[in-house]
Amino acid sequence: MKTVQTILVLVFMILVVVSCRMAEKLAGGPSAGTVSSLWPDVPPFEGATKADLEIPLGARLVIRAAMQGQINFIAFTTDRTAKEVQNFYTKERMRTAGWTANEKGCIGDSEEEKSQGAVCLYGRKDGDNPEGLAIVIAQDQKKKETEIFYVRIELPPPTPSPSR
Repeated sequence: MKTVQTILVLVFMILVVVSCRMAEKLAGGPSAGTVSSLWPDVPPFEGATKADLEIPLGARLVIRAAMQGQINFIAFTTDRTAKEVQNFYTKERMRTAGWTANEKGCIGDSEEEKSQGAVCLYGRKDGDNPEGLAIVIAQDQKKKETEIFYVRIELPPPTPSPSR
């Protein structure tokens, strides 16, 4: 009986490793679609410096699942807090730049005094091409800096469902 349990545990461990690698591939590698400068229709956070960072796998999977399409991103760091960055990207500021905020606004631990980060989701339609924008804000406690990931998603136009 112990042999069967051992085999089941080994099979489970192999499946976990394989699924993690598959998830990494499905999410498009950590630097998939990286662009060299922030898009002109996205307000830059003053004082932030361009950085060579990878979007964490979990955030990539969430973004890819929420908005299926081609993803490009760029990363910055700042010595300002995650809460300050989040407060900068107001619905009004983003609307002025042509973006509509998600109805929930920024999602994260924003209710806490010491915010560790958030994800702010925006959308817009340029002609027939809908686009999504996610601003991922993460506080790095070790480096005492905040990482800002700007993720732009080109959404494919909806396809009509086949009729019966």
